[in-house]
Amino acid sequence: MCKVSKIAAFGLASVLVLTSLASCGGSKESGASSQSGEKKLRVGLTTSSMVTDYEDNYFTNYLEEKLGFELEFYMLPADAAETRTKVALMATSNEDLPDVLVVDGHLTNEMILEYGSNGFFMELDDITKDAARMPNYNAIPAEDRKLMDKAQTMADGHMYSLSAWEPETWNLTPNRMFINKAWLDKLGLQPPKTTDELKKVLIAMRDGDPNGNGIKDEIGVYGFSGGGYGENTTAALMNSFVFWNGGGVNGGLALDKDGKTVIAPFVSEEWRDGLRYMNDLYKEGVLSANIFTDDYQTFKALLNQDPQVVGVTTAGSLSNWPDVINNANYAEMLFIEPLKGPKGVQYTPYAEFTPTQELMILSSTDKLDMAVKFADQFFDHDTSIIERYGQEGVDWTREPSVLAEHSNAYIAEGLYDKLSLVITSTVWADNQKQTWRNHGPRYAGLEMGNTTYDFSAGKKFDPEDTSQLFGKNYKMYYDKHPQKVLPALKYTMDEAEQIQDQLTTIPDFVKQSLAEFVTGMRDVDKDWDSYLKMLDDMGLKQWIKNAQTAYDRN
Repeated sequence: MCKVSKIAAFGLASVLVLTSLASCGGSKESGASSQSGEKKLRVGLTTSSMVTDYEDNYFTNYLEEKLGFELEFYMLPADAAETRTKVALMATSNEDLPDVLVVDGHLTNEMILEYGSNGFFMELDDITKDAARMPNYNAIPAEDRKLMDKAQTMADGHMYSLSAWEPETWNLTPNRMFINKAWLDKLGLQPPKTTDELKKVLIAMRDGDPNGNGIKDEIGVYGFSGGGYGENTTAALMNSFVFWNGGGVNGGLALDKDGKTVIAPFVSEEWRDGLRYMNDLYKEGVLSANIFTDDYQTFKALLNQDPQVVGVTTAGSLSNWPDVINNANYAEMLFIEPLKGPKGVQYTPYAEFTPTQELMILSSTDKLDMAVKFADQFFDHDTSIIERYGQEGVDWTREPSVLAEHSNAYIAEGLYDKLSLVITSTVWADNQKQTWRNHGPRYAGLEMGNTTYDFSAGKKFDPEDTSQLFGKNYKMYYDKHPQKVLPALKYTMDEAEQIQDQLTTIPDFVKQSLAEFVTGMRDVDKDWDSYLKMLDDMGLKQWIKNAQTAYDRN
């Protein structure tokens, strides 16, 4: 008898209650029975508005040729919430089902656990270990494959999904810090390396009219606390006192120095020191309170105001400065290392790469061998490239003579010897029918991503181009985090239910309180104990206890 679902209990985007999974079914035996029917595999696939045709599509045709059977599409919505609702309806009705789902990471780990433990998704533990059935998956380097297995294993110890493994160093450390070098030069100052030096520089910027307009309009530190990709400058500054991932992963929980104990950095004395420092900058008038209230459009507008008014900021994407190569404001900015705090702490917000869960095989399929072959094909080296970049010789090349003509920022910094791939078309930015737009599992190791150069705009790499920061970012930011970082935790259904409120209310309260302490609405000394008590009343101890259990299990 199938288990009763609890998905609705902790509000996973859909309010549907899966009362039962009728006819859940077990794993189908591979063999003649699964191959005796029509040679066509039905794939439930999330759509992309950028893909104009899935039937007459280069990647579809490529897969069918490699696999030796046809693909029939069962199209899923592009919207994540709509996909979740659709899958929930599939699970309850058990009618008109595809053999495989490719969901573009739209299902949460908790949903995958629920559907898997109830028998709707097939358990893949033994299948992934079988090199005869999944040769491409088992050919992945052992260290990366171990990490993929870990990421794909749910809280019950079983694997029900396959992931896209494509880490990029640039995306792991988005809180890149920039300072106005033109202002430093005008004031006769050197780029700061410590928090104390930064304060002195900011005061000089406040008083010295470095933009030369005769108005005291210079903003010392500016950012956008609601930003999701490195724009929260207060997170960057806090990491000069204590490591904090910014709150995006595990709500900001971290590991103690022992690498074994889960902690909340936002209740530490080091966090308090960071608040004192930023409050001091605020009182000096060199840290803008607008950091906590401005939206993205305002943030971007201020970065590009004429004359320049921003002295220091953080940003993950250089697109915050439109036409960055020719942008006069960006031309004034200097990319600098994370600052050292008074106790020598020099971290930057960082979270381990967490792959998206992309493909699930439904237990109801009578074409298991075909489904497994389909899944494994995505981990073939060439298929992984084609899935992302399109057709070899048209959209990308690895022709040695072409590779020899190009370089990239990682090679310029001496991190790698040569390129492995040159992108030659704008397929990723275009409406096209060359790919599925990277929907599906994939393996692209770190070296592969770092030895690619995008020549789609027809411009060769220029080592003097100040927007080519990938190599510098690797050297300056990639190792600026504790040796052991808390990975994304997977909770059981019961654990998640116990802390469903804390997972959202506590991170929100911490960010609100940070703003209030920095701007003086709360006193860092007088109101600290009441802040701690509020967190205790909100259930922080239970959250940490469950997080510790999940981490120990992981």
